Amino acid sequence: MKKKLPIIIASFLFAVVIWISVVLGNFFNYKIEIPLKILVNDNGVAIKSELPSTILLNVNAQGWRLISVLLSKDISFRCILPAKESSFKYQLVNGISENQWLSNDIKVTDISPVFFQIELDKKISKKVKVNPVATIDFRKGYGLARQLRVFPDSVTLTGARALLSHISDVSTKDFFVKGISNQFMEQVGINHSPAVDVDPTQVKIYGDVQKIVDMEIQNIPIELKNSPKDKTILLLPDKISVSVTGGINFLGKITEKDFQVFIDYNDIISDTVGSVSPTVIPPQYVRLMYLDPERIKYIIKKY
Repeated sequence: MKKKLPIIIASFLFAVVIWISVVLGNFFNYKIEIPLKILVNDNGVAIKSELPSTILLNVNAQGWRLISVLLSKDISFRCILPAKESSFKYQLVNGISENQWLSNDIKVTDISPVFFQIELDKKISKKVKVNPVATIDFRKGYGLARQLRVFPDSVTLTGARALLSHISDVSTKDFFVKGISNQFMEQVGINHSPAVDVDPTQVKIYGDVQKIVDMEIQNIPIELKNSPKDKTILLLPDKISVSVTGGINFLGKITEKDFQVFIDYNDIISDTVGSVSPTVIPPQYVRLMYLDPERIKYIIKKY
């Protein structure tokens, strides 16, 4: 029996191959959703109407031919549009001849949508800012030490003037990172209308993730701005302490000299309670939590 086992297996596999070849030789009706690719035979105009990104084709073909189509990664339905009119109705059945993969051995029995309304406009290009979009799950105690950065920070859009006139920026496609505790760089695509071309089609998002810590900085001197020459202003006290938070790599390098703390004499003139709040400008990427004291008293001496 053991000697006959290889022969039995080989016979079974041969029978399966024959069965599959017979089945794939039959004709099948199949519905395919494929990308829609529209070309205009005039480089000076572009489509301004919103069109579907995909269409549905009902086809009839032999099984082996259907499999070759379904496995193809570059398949799309091409439509080459005339540019004689600014507005017209286009029947998708007219585009079948533009798609060589729809040869005589594949019969299209139905197309959805049957037609779409085409609106053309002058083609223009403009450069716009890219806004990063990300969902980030940080490890406990970690966070972004500064805002996400995008490289390049702008892309060029090309399309109908009516569409681009309302676009001032674009966003990246959302991406998700989990349990992160160090810096990262991700390449992501751009969200945009199918009627608009984007160059480049992808950008890189950089995130500077650090351990987030708190720190107290003491004895920061208060500067008095717009002080009159005929008066002496005494600030009580003339120094403050601040509590800040931020990335450990940034906080480890700062001192009291990196802070701007000042009081404007005009605020003293308009004060009615005997004390004013100083303005505090922390270093870049450092967030102010609170200051001590929050209000500064003053004495005005005239000459």
